[in-house]
Amino acid sequence: MPDGHGTYRGLDLELLDPADESQLEVLMEAMHAEWAGALGSDAEVFLDGEPINPRLHVTMHMVVANRLLADDPPETWQTVQRLAALGYDWHNVMHMIAAVVTEDIHNTLAQRRLFDPVEHAKRLNELPGDWPPPQTDEPG
Repeated sequence: MPDGHGTYRGLDLELLDPADESQLEVLMEAMHAEWAGALGSDAEVFLDGEPINPRLHVTMHMVVANRLLADDPPETWQTVQRLAALGYDWHNVMHMIAAVVTEDIHNTLAQRRLFDPVEHAKRLNELPGDWPPPQTDEPG
């Protein structure tokens, strides 16, 4: 987990412990400080023109963070390292992994089947798939 820097809601992020669920939530919310008002309400926000639920979005970040903290499954951390080495930033890596987790949850519920850890690991290994290449600061 990257260390928190600065403050959010009056809290020094560097002092927060990601192993504490409520403090992890603050760290994940701080990654989306631009949504602070929406996170305290039922309001949707728009990302790239699409409406999203900011609370659900932050919750999915927490799911990925908890997997990393528990090293369960270990392929999650391996995926983070591999994608970071390709140049993806932390936030985009979290989104990629959350997309795999979200699809697994959907498939498990919609198809009424058990979670398949082998298939999950395979799909993590396929990332970045069709995600856009990492952004660079160099002129293109």
